[in-house]
Amino acid sequence: MNPLSSPPRRAAVIAVGSNSTRMMTANLDRGLSLPFRLREETRLFLALDKENALSLAAVAKLLHTIAYQKRSAAEAGAQTVHLIATSAVRDAAQSEQLRRMIREHTGLDMNILSGQQEAAWSFLGAALPFGEGELGVIDIGGGSTEIALGNRDSLHTALSLQLGASRLYAQRPIDDPSGIAPALSLAGRVMDEAHTKLNQQAGRWLLVGGTGAALAGLLKGRLMPANQASDEPFSREQAEATLQKLAGLSPQQRAQLPGMTLGREHILPTGLAILCALMARLDITHMAVTARNNCDGFLYALARSNGFPGEE
Repeated sequence: MNPLSSPPRRAAVIAVGSNSTRMMTANLDRGLSLPFRLREETRLFLALDKENALSLAAVAKLLHTIAYQKRSAAEAGAQTVHLIATSAVRDAAQSEQLRRMIREHTGLDMNILSGQQEAAWSFLGAALPFGEGELGVIDIGGGSTEIALGNRDSLHTALSLQLGASRLYAQRPIDDPSGIAPALSLAGRVMDEAHTKLNQQAGRWLLVGGTGAALAGLLKGRLMPANQASDEPFSREQAEATLQKLAGLSPQQRAQLPGMTLGREHILPTGLAILCALMARLDITHMAVTARNNCDGFLYALARSNGFPGEE
């Protein structure tokens, strides 16, 4: 085979989310081995105005972040770099203009995912190490929450609910304990859709994304490593207790807590409110936080489409 036409053996994906922009590069031909990850808080959702237009400052920061992460991916050995975007870009009024600006500034074409695609790739990334049994995956983002049910062989259900940590913060911020009940009430009404549409139970539930990583960090008293292989278990009672604790602190005090993810001090309580509402609606008593996410799922799907097994 001509080496110039061979599929890339190491690739990267940059995922533009509502809160952060993440990059992952890994070897496609060896089970996503030697992963390298970066994450930058870009907070696009909170930069949307009433007409869903992004501020110039937010766009400038995003362009800089994507360009930097593209260079970092190349330095980490990536032969090709892909760009995907989720809820905040789906919502943005100037998404096509933003797509053109990114192409001109970085040379990358942005693929704007549907909510169902986002849920599917989050599920695929989280499900990689699992064998038999039904698995549920919850991804609480900034603008939306994705829920997926399935197993290693097939995805049964993929839902995207229009409420994430930043969206709830904009409507029902939790600045003190009195903010918990209104936030839980709104989150519960939106999460009722999940209860009505999910007609089967999972034997195991995983939480992916920034809310999960921040919760795991607080429970352990140290930041969750980006490439941590093992999952961090937690109970519904621990999630509820952490929500109560954070609500009683100012954002400045939250930022000083051991294991707190900086940049999440305002929106973590609302992310936890969504999590607690979901766990109650779906009768989930225990879950685990995984460091794997939709970037892993994208690269795994890319590996399979290029003829690699995608797993060791």
